[in-house]
Amino acid sequence: MNTAEKLPDAVLCCLYRWMQHGGELDSLTLAAAIKQTAENAPEGEAVRQLEAIRQESYEYKCDEGYLDALHPERAQKRRCELIADFIGMEGVNNVLTDDRITALFPPVPAGGKKTRLPLSVGSSGFDRELNYTMKGYLPANSLCSIYGPSGSYKSFLAVSWACHIASGLKWAGRSVSGGSVLYVVGEGGIGVPRRVRAWEIAKNNAERLKNLYLVNRPVFPVRPEEVNQVVLAATEVKAATGQPVKFIVIDTLARCFGGNDENDARDMGAFIEGCDTIKRATGATLLVVHHSGKDGSKGARGSSAFRASLDAEYSVRREGEGGAIILSCTKMKDAEEPREAAFDLRAVELFTDSDNDLVSSLVVLDIPREARDIDPELENINNLTGNHAALWQCIRSRKAKGEPCSRALLRDDMEAMMGDKARKSFHKWFDKLIRDELIGVDESGFVTMLGRE
Repeated sequence: MNTAEKLPDAVLCCLYRWMQHGGELDSLTLAAAIKQTAENAPEGEAVRQLEAIRQESYEYKCDEGYLDALHPERAQKRRCELIADFIGMEGVNNVLTDDRITALFPPVPAGGKKTRLPLSVGSSGFDRELNYTMKGYLPANSLCSIYGPSGSYKSFLAVSWACHIASGLKWAGRSVSGGSVLYVVGEGGIGVPRRVRAWEIAKNNAERLKNLYLVNRPVFPVRPEEVNQVVLAATEVKAATGQPVKFIVIDTLARCFGGNDENDARDMGAFIEGCDTIKRATGATLLVVHHSGKDGSKGARGSSAFRASLDAEYSVRREGEGGAIILSCTKMKDAEEPREAAFDLRAVELFTDSDNDLVSSLVVLDIPREARDIDPELENINNLTGNHAALWQCIRSRKAKGEPCSRALLRDDMEAMMGDKARKSFHKWFDKLIRDELIGVDESGFVTMLGRE
């Protein structure tokens, strides 16, 4: 008796239908096949894998090569190879040539061929729950982004999300799918580990997070070899922690774009393709930290192809004096957008350095509240644009951090964020803030915030 003859009818039907009938999967027959097989038997593993695939999206099946309208023969070979991984090529051949096939799949009359389009009836599947990495905010195995102007604390938010997912703690009352985390520190420095430690202290964690790993250099998804390195890192982290990587942060897109042009759709397409490959190979959700565009009111900068590829996108900006952030959802592909909310920031003391100076960092408190109005300083300013507000944000950021704040340094900040537009128009924006008596400039070109210093 050959392998196929030993298979129950339901199992044989599922395997044959998958390999020969355009990847069709029937839930009732699969359920019967699963009951008829042992979990650790090759055919049992095969039908359970098919059940997992049945629950995936049409896009996933196309991405994996199981469906390909332009190359159906290639897709059929791919489906057969999947089954061969479980029962071997001899088993596959036995299934395809089994005598029961004619009875289970009667010949279709001439002119009565069945479509290979994925059909469902009416509201079937309406109650299928959306998998998530952070419920209501980050769908599972998705590509997401947060963006905002320089100094908007967007990286602090990314660190907060990473820590909550790594620890399995709820964020803003929403459940997370806990697991390991990879954080690509594209801009280098010691800021991110300090922010992680501040979060640990704020949460009164006796033990430090052991499944949040930092990649301490930029990675470039536009390059296949870099994509492979990220996938390899995720594999190593899973082996070390015993938990799969559920969340990967790329901070920032600009530093991880490999010198390519963010405004070029082809370059952006290569970046997106690299991110999708990482997402597909690891099963993780990718979060890309990005900058605002030339006009902050018009979203993130760069090619619109990036936003089109996202499953979720968020705008981050400071509220008032900068003691809080305002988080606004600007895109949510398959679920309801969470409401705009403000989240306060808390300073946490970390250590005293060799000069006996106290070193601190900030933590995003995951307690949402209603966002307040625009900065009081800007409320009554006429003809205010997003460009003026972005410049004001840069000034306030430098002042809050105790950094030098001169006309030349601010021009560099704005050019790094907005490119040619800032080079051409910076002096107009700057002079307007002077005319509106928001700022003053001394003889050395250093800026003061009038009425505040």
